[in-house]
Amino acid sequence: MSTDPSDILLRRASMLLEQRRFGDAQAELRRLLADDPENVYAHALLSLALSGDDRIGDQARTPEHREQLMTATRHAELAIAADPNDAIGFYALATSRLRRGDHSAAIEAGRSAIALDPYDADYHCVVAAALLRSRKFADALAMSESGLQVDPEHGGCTNLRSLSLERLGRGGDAIASARAQLSRDPDDSTAHAAVGFAHLNRGEYKQAQEAFREALRLDPMDEFARSGMVEAINSGNFFYRTLHRYFVWISRFDQRMAFAVMIGLYFLVNGLNRFAIQNPAIEPYVQPMIMLYLVFAISTWIASPLMNTLLRFHPFGRHLLNGNERWTSNMIAVLLVLAMITFAALWSLIGFAAGMIGAVYWLSLAVLAAATMRMPTLQTKALVGIASVVVALLPWLGQIQYFIYGCLAIQIGSQLLASRQPRF
Repeated sequence: MSTDPSDILLRRASMLLEQRRFGDAQAELRRLLADDPENVYAHALLSLALSGDDRIGDQARTPEHREQLMTATRHAELAIAADPNDAIGFYALATSRLRRGDHSAAIEAGRSAIALDPYDADYHCVVAAALLRSRKFADALAMSESGLQVDPEHGGCTNLRSLSLERLGRGGDAIASARAQLSRDPDDSTAHAAVGFAHLNRGEYKQAQEAFREALRLDPMDEFARSGMVEAINSGNFFYRTLHRYFVWISRFDQRMAFAVMIGLYFLVNGLNRFAIQNPAIEPYVQPMIMLYLVFAISTWIASPLMNTLLRFHPFGRHLLNGNERWTSNMIAVLLVLAMITFAALWSLIGFAAGMIGAVYWLSLAVLAAATMRMPTLQTKALVGIASVVVALLPWLGQIQYFIYGCLAIQIGSQLLASRQPRF
């Protein structure tokens, strides 16, 4: 056994990383780099320690956290520069890029690590994770299975295989895969969460709640399980459950196809409206279809924050919401109350049609509020928020048509922005 002080520090740091004691690992590695600034493994392990020390909820994506992840990338690049033929530097780079949301760069770096050392399942795992977040579910499944060929009991690859199977609509196989992991490691919170998502997306929300509750018992800081539990509790509501099935269906397409479906629905309704103008006999049938589409669209856009408002009255659920979700639910609740008051007042004073117009205005503002709060960074929140204020003023200037177009543009644009994690 080597008695080299550097080797002893590296072994100690590796042990601390396995125990998820990231702060202690960082301290050991910084001590080593102070004496040996060109140490490849020290740079790589420090990068992994900085990337692994992740934040959740309100702490995620803060300026301090972004700086931490950029530091992780710099140490990975230093490891590669010191020895470009060592796979661990590329693995560290892939991990930091994955945390920063740059999935394509994570995939490229991870594949470089695999090319240098194809017999480490961790390298396959990080590429599979990036592919999954890129919504390339079939590729993620193939990569996770290649990692399992290297190490049939690798927990990360098994969990990613389960999640990929679920995204591909193979819920039964996903549950079987996750339960196989739990038979090896009953305390794997991610495996419990994977079971939860498979049950949830099969409509089995009670079984999903049990799985997510166990995941949170094992790891109360698991953001993946927390978000799943919110969905599972909300799915106890029939209306939300119906919308959730639509969300699941859309999420199984790649990003371009999902937007094509939504935009295609809009143009279909618009085409029906023009056809009805040219053929007055069918107009009475088309108008209800258009109203149903509008109700459906608004419902999908504000369903989550609306149900989160109700979640605050749930004995377990009220502890699950983070600060951003609470603020969003507050804003949606206030705007819905204003919509109801406006509807009642205008209906009694002017008529039903006037009441509906007034209510739709406030509901449209609820859509804009939800779009703004969905943004992942303060900068994008400010950008969408300013645009929302401008659009909200348009009806008061007599620009109803541009108000409608503005609401649609902000909703679609915000979904495009929110679908990509911030890159920095």
